[in-house]
Amino acid sequence: MQKKNRLTSPKIANLWTHYIRETLSVCANKYMLHTIQDPEIHSLFQTALHYSLKHTDALKALFKKEKFPIPKGFTEEDVNLEAPPLFTDVLCLKSLYMMSIHGHNEMSLSFTTSLRPDIVDFYYQCNFDAMEIYKKAKDLLVSKQLYQQPPTYITPNKVEMIEHYNYVTDVFGKQRPINTIESGHAYFNLNKTFIAKAMILGFSQVSKNQNVRALLEKSLQVKTNTLMCFHPY
Repeated sequence: MQKKNRLTSPKIANLWTHYIRETLSVCANKYMLHTIQDPEIHSLFQTALHYSLKHTDALKALFKKEKFPIPKGFTEEDVNLEAPPLFTDVLCLKSLYMMSIHGHNEMSLSFTTSLRPDIVDFYYQCNFDAMEIYKKAKDLLVSKQLYQQPPTYITPNKVEMIEHYNYVTDVFGKQRPINTIESGHAYFNLNKTFIAKAMILGFSQVSKNQNVRALLEKSLQVKTNTLMCFHPY
């Protein structure tokens, strides 16, 4: 019975990745709580930190239950809480909003691929927590008039069917108007790239490790090249 209830390798991998991600969130949220001045944004980050700590404790308990070594995640040694502010309150809020989307996507996948009841219950609650952070972050962006609406679309006159595979391949050759699905994905990735570039720029300016700074500068160039694809002029 014990062998049948043991977690599989992919599930352990999911828990390990989740633990690393949550410990990183703890470090980031603690630092931002030291710099954020806006009371509403500060309150939201307190909630986000509470959930990350709760998830971290639950993950530790699961690892102990499995007699699996607790991963070495991010710790207080990886963050300088006394460092001056790197980012505006608005950028912190937008970053939390974007990360809540990624977190919910990961947790939804972990929930749907889990079998053991304790893991299912854990990710069931994690999804509710992630949805709460996402909704509150989005509501704050809207109330502060910081939320940019996705592009609208032109209503077609009739239904058209794709008749040839060059509908896809012509994206790289003969140009055609992008469809609404492509437009939605482009909007999401463009918005995410703007936020990521700003965060990377801030970290690259204060990194003391030359190898880390070189990697950040390379990442910054990748983000710049991506943005040029959307707006080359």
